[in-house]
Amino acid sequence: MTTIPCTSRRPKTVKVCYLLLITAGLALSACQNARQTEREAETHHYARKLPPLTVEQSDGKTVPYSMPANRTDLSRFQLPQTLSGLKLDGEISSDTARTFRYVDDSRQENLQIILTNLPAGWDTMDPQRAVASYYSEARQRRVQKALSNPANALSILSENLMDLEGEPAAQAQMRWIEPNRPIQNQSLLITLVDGTFIRISNASYQQSTRWLLQQAKRTLAEFKAAQN
Repeated sequence: MTTIPCTSRRPKTVKVCYLLLITAGLALSACQNARQTEREAETHHYARKLPPLTVEQSDGKTVPYSMPANRTDLSRFQLPQTLSGLKLDGEISSDTARTFRYVDDSRQENLQIILTNLPAGWDTMDPQRAVASYYSEARQRRVQKALSNPANALSILSENLMDLEGEPAAQAQMRWIEPNRPIQNQSLLITLVDGTFIRISNASYQQSTRWLLQQAKRTLAEFKAAQN
């Protein structure tokens, strides 16, 4: 009878141990990756990464920026009864802001103009930077509103800074989704004129975001013309 030395069995045992360790390591790594994927999926469901702002250079001449003597008096703005074919539906006024709301006859489209003065300390800020900062705050409030309810969703299709008729402006196209309602298209336009922010936001269940953004620009032009 031939006796097999014990030492000849050790390498096989060591190999088996190595294989078990490698298998256990791969299984642990797979579990960690699965958990990470689940966390990323949940995060993506509640908050989508939004694109950064881009600046569009204008070929036109820059209008000199100056602060009006009565910049804190928002009552100096005239109140048009109609804008872009929409009728005035009401106004909310305070010492720091004025909000005009406009709707169409079917009340399927609405538009708001909000006038606010520069916050304290912003009067020395570059106008384009002031508009970008004000837009970022308005944008963040919309994102927080969406995050407050997992059933809601906000998609920002486009956003950028630009020169609009010699004034810095920020604009965005969005879609808003909430339970038991159709998708609502929205646009946002913010500019700074004579020390006052003009924010125009509109929404529709029928019109496209591009159409709404053009309506916002038309509304701004009509509103500024009404002040003359």
